[in-house]
Amino acid sequence: MKIIAISTRSTDYRSDAGIDKRRLYINGYFSEMAEKAGFILFPVCSQNGIEEIAAMCSGLIIAGRDRDINPKYYGEVPLEGLTYPEDSYEDELDFRLIELFDKAKKPILGICSGLQSLNIFFGGTLKQHIDEHTSKEKLVRHTVKINKDSFLYSLYGQENNVNSIHHQAINKLAAGFKVTAVADDGTIEAIERDNLIGVQWHPEVDGEYQTFKKFAEICF
Repeated sequence: MKIIAISTRSTDYRSDAGIDKRRLYINGYFSEMAEKAGFILFPVCSQNGIEEIAAMCSGLIIAGRDRDINPKYYGEVPLEGLTYPEDSYEDELDFRLIELFDKAKKPILGICSGLQSLNIFFGGTLKQHIDEHTSKEKLVRHTVKINKDSFLYSLYGQENNVNSIHHQAINKLAAGFKVTAVADDGTIEAIERDNLIGVQWHPEVDGEYQTFKKFAEICF
C-alpha cells in the first residue's frame, strides 16, 4: 500500500491550566479519504527527518489551512486590515516539502492554500483579498470550467460544482504551470505542471475520494 505524506497544520491554544500550547493536526476528512482511496496517510509534523520522509513516501498532499501565507514570500507587504501569523511554521514546512518532493519528481497535490503554496514556491504571487469566494454564514459553492488536457478533466469532465472557502487567489501564475480550471469570474481554481496539481477547493470536504484515489495511482 502506498504511503502519501501530508503537511500538518498548527493552532495555538491555552490549556485549562493557563499554559499556552501549540496543537499540530490534520483535518479528519483526509483520514477518511485515505481509507476509501486505499493509501496510508503520513502526517509530517516538522522538518526533523524530512529528507527520509520524502524518500519513503510516494507522494505529497499540501493541505489547506486557516492562516494565510505571509506575503513576504512573494515580495509584498500585507494589505491594510490583513494580519498574518508571526511564526512561519506552516509556510516553511510547506515550502521544504515541496522542494524535496519536486526534486524527487514525486507527485504533489495542493489543496486550497496548498495550491497557493505551490504557486508561490515556484515564483507566482497572490491576490491578498478577493470577494465572493467565502462566507462566515454559509458554505459558498460555484462552478468551475475545466480544461480538457488536465488531470482534473479525467475526473470531472468539462465542469464541476465546487465548495469555495478562500479569500485569496492566484494573481501571477508561476512559470511552467498551466491553468486547468477557472471560476465564472475568472478566478484561477486549478493549476498543473507535470505531476504537480493544485486545486483551490476542498475535495476532501465533499467526500470526493476518487480525486485522492486517482492521485494515489500516479504516485510511486
